[in-house]
Amino acid sequence: MPMNSKITTIIFDYGGTLDTNGVHWSEKFWEAYQYFNIPISKEEFKNSYQYSEQNAQMIITPDSSLVETYVSQLYFQIKYLEKKNLLSGAFNSIIDELAEYCHRSVTNNIKKSKIIIEGLLNKYSLLVVSNYYGNLSTVLNEIGLKNYFTSIIDSKVVRIRKPDPKIFSLALNSVNSHPYETIVVGDSYTNDILPSKQIGCKTVWLKNKNWEIPTSTESADAIINSLDEIEETINRISNINRGEKNE
Repeated sequence: MPMNSKITTIIFDYGGTLDTNGVHWSEKFWEAYQYFNIPISKEEFKNSYQYSEQNAQMIITPDSSLVETYVSQLYFQIKYLEKKNLLSGAFNSIIDELAEYCHRSVTNNIKKSKIIIEGLLNKYSLLVVSNYYGNLSTVLNEIGLKNYFTSIIDSKVVRIRKPDPKIFSLALNSVNSHPYETIVVGDSYTNDILPSKQIGCKTVWLKNKNWEIPTSTESADAIINSLDEIEETINRISNINRGEKNE
């Protein structure tokens, strides 16, 4: 790595990072289930969430909106719980309400994320790398974030999924940036931090309500609990990268 490298590029994850401020989507959906008093255990729900992640992409199209994305995910969650005789088909009637609950929460978070991103725009090239459903560009446009990013990498579109480090290399190549001048910000230690660190990026782990907690966090150059901390953290890592002392 070149000495005294300047940080020029920031890669953000989208789902679980920019949209929920570090709350994994399993937790966000579970929050909605509790709000609507859906009578299943969290373990049963987690199984339905995994089933949904494997199947929702079959019906989500490149033009699917944010609410339509949530509806597709919830449809397969409820379908799984029905198949396991844990819920009746009657719960299909509240899928739209569940989706709207999630959408309201995300809309509020995006307002804050937008302010944070605007504070970084003039200093860095901003990219998004996300395991998504082929409609990430549509969603980012809908929520007013698309024009902030120089490159948008959707796993379904490029046919590479995190934690394959090639997806981060692909993003960097698209803007002619190098790992040693890049910081990756994400909520998943396994999908965001480990693979990007493997190719030489600096890493910031957004630790909030995560899917899993790693036994070691040595691949994270910084750990934050909210995106509110990101600008200060990026500045600190940038100073260290340039060989400057952090006061």
